[in-house]
Amino acid sequence: MSAVNTPAGLDQADGLRSMFGGLPNQVICLACALDEDTIVHVGHGTAQALKNAGYRTLMIDEVPLSERKTMSGFLYPTKYDLGQVFSNSVSLNKSVRQVEENFWYATSAKLRHLFEERRAKLPNLDERLKLMNLELDYILFATSDPEFNILNFFGTSIQKILVASPEFESLSKAMNMIRQFSIYSQDTPTSVLILGGTEEEGQTAFDKLQHAAKEAMGMDLNMLGWIKAIKASRVVIDPEDFSISTPTEGPANEFVLPTGFFKSLTELLTG
Repeated sequence: MSAVNTPAGLDQADGLRSMFGGLPNQVICLACALDEDTIVHVGHGTAQALKNAGYRTLMIDEVPLSERKTMSGFLYPTKYDLGQVFSNSVSLNKSVRQVEENFWYATSAKLRHLFEERRAKLPNLDERLKLMNLELDYILFATSDPEFNILNFFGTSIQKILVASPEFESLSKAMNMIRQFSIYSQDTPTSVLILGGTEEEGQTAFDKLQHAAKEAMGMDLNMLGWIKAIKASRVVIDPEDFSISTPTEGPANEFVLPTGFFKSLTELLTG
């Protein structure tokens, strides 16, 4: 399923730089037409898999806490948000936290609000990282709203991956994201990864998106792949006796991702 092979004789990081013209800090936008908790898990798991593969990776976490159902806070404590960096309230080194070797983390939950207030200013993150002398292989940004103006704050060269499931609601969200992608000038098709359902349902979902994108906007899509996953209700643990139960009402919205998902996605991104 990989579109590009790593050149022989190069390690993975050198191969990545070769793929993108030798440029560091390649920005990957995972535009996820999924529930918010799954978006966070997809972003974090992929960032960890990239780190484990030897890439110097920064994960940007922007999903507001109010929209998360299973998390009481951000994945890693940070004192400042990237929105405050772009409003020139704090320096970048106070917002970006190195969690472990090859893995950095930053939140960006405040950027959209500050942008709407016209308080967020360029230069973008790529330029600010150069001033900080922090060279990365990947900047990973998982989002449900890949707005052009917001992505522009993270870099000028952005690889966009659309992640959707075969359900109607997810495909409707995906079409809105494709519409947002249409304002980019891009020579290559937008890559689509289908998550969940059967492989046949995944192919059918992609065909629907491809047809609609071509008819409405003249855009081509590329089928990056299909990955098996199931949906389940959120598990609840009783704090008194640690018994486990699951909700008996309401839809099962959260994806349970297979153990090989993130490795597979990393291989699709970097193969």
